Amino acid sequence: MGHHQQNTYTLQTQSMRNLREAILVGMGKLHLHLRHRKRAEAEQELHRKYQGQYRNAGLVLLFDMFMALAVVVVVAVVAGILYLVLS
Repeated sequence: MGHHQQNTYTLQTQSMRNLREAILVGMGKLHLHLRHRKRAEAEQELHRKYQGQYRNAGLVLLFDMFMALAVVVVVAVVAGILYLVLS
């Protein structure tokens, strides 16, 4: 890989990392401030549960969403199998 290509790749990688960070931070802020109407409560939970990082709150929210989606998929598959077996 040439020097110019390597620099371009590094910039693209850094841009993607920054975008992911920005999305996680945004999700974390939105989650905490929607869940806790009072700013002081949101800040308390941020420091107590998420080590003062909105990114961590975003990661937990993302993980919870994936787990909920997984549960829905498993229930749908089991319901489909039961429907096929019992019909």
